Amino acid sequence: MPSVMVGARRSWTPPTRRRRNAVFTIIGATIVLGWIGDALWASLVDTHPLALILLNAKPRYLVLTVNDLDPWVYYPVATFRLLITKPLVWLVGAWYGDRAVGWAERRSAHGASVLRWVERHFGRFGWLVIAITSNNLVCLLAGSAGFSLAWFMVLAIAGTLVRLWIFSVVGDVFSDLISEIIIFVGDHRAAVVGLSVAVVLGGLWWQHRSGRSSLDDLIDLEHTVEQEPDGAQGPGSQSSK
Repeated sequence: MPSVMVGARRSWTPPTRRRRNAVFTIIGATIVLGWIGDALWASLVDTHPLALILLNAKPRYLVLTVNDLDPWVYYPVATFRLLITKPLVWLVGAWYGDRAVGWAERRSAHGASVLRWVERHFGRFGWLVIAITSNNLVCLLAGSAGFSLAWFMVLAIAGTLVRLWIFSVVGDVFSDLISEIIIFVGDHRAAVVGLSVAVVLGGLWWQHRSGRSSLDDLIDLEHTVEQEPDGAQGPGSQSSK
């Protein structure tokens, strides 16, 4: 199975500036939408639950809204929101290979050794990693390693559906507690919204000061892959030999 999914690593032709900017803009827009969802979740959780998970499909929001959404709405919408950027991040990995992976290693000094270990074994266990979690680092690795985009999406969708089912089970088991939380939020909506907005803005200010917000990371990645020459090699370059 892995040999079918993962081909020999190859260097994709770098995209045009317009195409690259379009990909990074879409990814950046989803980050901003997530911040809006974090700030306004209390005003949406019981009145517009579908809008909330379109803005931000974090597990806590999925659990809070699953009981108010029909399965035929919950599963496709949540899957779409969770996976919309995954093929785009895969493309960044495919376009820039070791430069993108090397950037990820430099941005996370503590996680660099784990990332290198996963990269070394991605050809054998990549399918399992993707099924368990298709986070952005995994997307970059998959694209860089030449993992089939079609198989990547199949595994990511399957893993996401399993996680959504788990959230629905949790929502059912703790339905009474969830209802009490939503009632409390509704009774104190202004205070909860105000606190949420303050927490989001404060967190973004603190992260931006250290250059560690998600948007800062995205901008830094774009500058890295744009400025480094095609022959530049990141810390993971030996894996392509």
